[in-house]
Amino acid sequence: MRFLMQLILLVSWLGTANALTPLPDNSPAFFSGEWAGNGGHGSYCYLKLNTDGWGWVLIDGGSGDWLGARLQWRNRQQALQVEKIIPLSAAPRRRIMPLGKFVISSGFNQSLRLTWSDEQSSACQLQKLETTARHLDRARKAMQSLVSGESAR
Repeated sequence: MRFLMQLILLVSWLGTANALTPLPDNSPAFFSGEWAGNGGHGSYCYLKLNTDGWGWVLIDGGSGDWLGARLQWRNRQQALQVEKIIPLSAAPRRRIMPLGKFVISSGFNQSLRLTWSDEQSSACQLQKLETTARHLDRARKAMQSLVSGESAR
């Protein structure tokens, strides 16, 4: 009898655990969009990921010149996996140089970390631009309410 009760409790617990924890999202829409962020030494990174599994990466390491590549990617259980890197051709007039190696890792709270060299300082923390715009709008509204509240005093 005790074994039967333990089995029933285990089965019911597994059922509720699945109900509370959604399965990992494997769709390209999870990561698709524009991502941007800063890193050390004035670096700026831009990443555009399309829902067809292709994208672009541009990195300004702080010098004003861009390193760039085209990439093929996929969402593997909410972890961005780069399948193929195609460095851009050098275009000195546009100040674009090829980027042959980089790593993108998933971060906390749907953020990404883009690393392109062995130096610790050469990494950017990326956020989705739409998320950043939404946070900026909320901050502006909060500031507006603070300023208008002080004016009323």
